[in-house]
Amino acid sequence: MELLARAAARRSSARDTLQESTGTDQTAVTLSMPTPLRPKRPDPVVHRIDTRPLDIGADEIVAVGKFRNEMLRLPDFLRHHRRLGIERFLAIDDRSEDGTREFLLDQPDIHVFEVREPFAESSGGARWTSAVLDQFAPGRWVLMLDADELFVYPGYETFDVRRLCRYLESTGADCMTAEMVDMYPRWLGGPERYHAGESLVAFCPNFDSDTYVKRRRRGFPTNYLVGGARARLFYDEPMPPKIALYDALVQLLEPYGLARLLPVVNITRWQPPLLTKVPLARWLPGRRYIAAGHLMAPPGKPGDVTGVLLHFKFLHDFTEKVAIAVREGNYYLGSVEYQRYAERLAQNRSFELIYPKSRIYQSSDDLVSCGLMRLSPAYEAATRQP
Repeated sequence: MELLARAAARRSSARDTLQESTGTDQTAVTLSMPTPLRPKRPDPVVHRIDTRPLDIGADEIVAVGKFRNEMLRLPDFLRHHRRLGIERFLAIDDRSEDGTREFLLDQPDIHVFEVREPFAESSGGARWTSAVLDQFAPGRWVLMLDADELFVYPGYETFDVRRLCRYLESTGADCMTAEMVDMYPRWLGGPERYHAGESLVAFCPNFDSDTYVKRRRRGFPTNYLVGGARARLFYDEPMPPKIALYDALVQLLEPYGLARLLPVVNITRWQPPLLTKVPLARWLPGRRYIAAGHLMAPPGKPGDVTGVLLHFKFLHDFTEKVAIAVREGNYYLGSVEYQRYAERLAQNRSFELIYPKSRIYQSSDDLVSCGLMRLSPAYEAATRQP
């Protein structure tokens, strides 16, 4: 009761402070009441468009992802994950026009689907991937990825994903979390061009070593990261004092489920993207991805090792993809994240991305030493076994 009373007092104080803003104040915010909960929508209908036999073995590790116009990244994406030991891919094509669908249909280890639901209603594609996995991979270990992500984990160079999943099972785990780490070249908008099929890591070898912040929330995973190169480059605008106060209150109350006591304020302009995902999981009955894979319900049992999703957004098509996302408004809150990118690009389309503590990626050990991946002594011993 004392905690509730303190939260109510903070709510009143925050409301009074925020309502001091006027319509002419550039830091003014709009308060609104929470919207009622909507009834659960039925799962989207999945249409399969390839004709290959689809009989997934009980011990197969399956990768699933949504793709739209990703011919630039797909060849290295597939090469990397095949080397990890992925033998089957479930690809959801979202109206590609650059040959992506035709390329996917030509691959002997890929099954291709489409979902006729607007992407804006798909929770960042999470509804689509959940529906495909429910239908075609129940009970299997699955790896959920975007085309601009390469999944890595401690010792992946010699410890394939099948052994990783066997290890997780031996510890009682049914999932594994990973942090998105933005990879980048020296310059954005420079004269160099990445060509399909080249190594993404070789073209974008740099990553931020110390620009991350850990936070807590309800839902799973409870702990999550923000920060990295995108936050450093595109979210460097300081929060107005009133927004900073509100954000601090949300962070204080959210882990206890008490943030609902605060007035509803849209502060996403100042919030960099979430970095934590749950890319690897055994697909159990009732399991669902939420918010583009950043959340999973019901809560899973993570193991004593975490991974990283090397994230390759900063190729020469970045400006074009930002413009499309802003125009279509299909991403979270009308593509508010991409609007931030567009504002920065409007000032200068070419600028340097590295900073004094940029590190060059050479192996999974680099991510462990930075604290972006963790592992237990038991896992380390398992990777040394023949």
